Amino acid sequence: MQTKEEYYESMLENRKLVNDPKITTCTCPNTLCDWHGKCRECVALHRHYADHIPACLQPIIRGKLKQLVGVSEMIATPKEGTPLEYRQFVRERDRDSASRSE
Repeated sequence: MQTKEEYYESMLENRKLVNDPKITTCTCPNTLCDWHGKCRECVALHRHYADHIPACLQPIIRGKLKQLVGVSEMIATPKEGTPLEYRQFVRERDRDSASRSE
């Protein structure tokens, strides 16, 4: 177990990390998503629907699960992603709605 001093030092390191743009820039590959770069809102929606894990976190968890699945002699298959056309359709509909309201 960490000492209080070690814990304090780790908190100082964490505070530095959360101010580093390399760490805080959204890594999600779904750049057309309405919540791209809005990680707090994205995670809140994923928690609410409990459907799947945000795309940016999937590689981390996938690596850990592959090991567990292998040990349990099971097979893991990735979930099919949302087609890019769907995200483009949302953008088009938003533009149409905005032009109608003007």
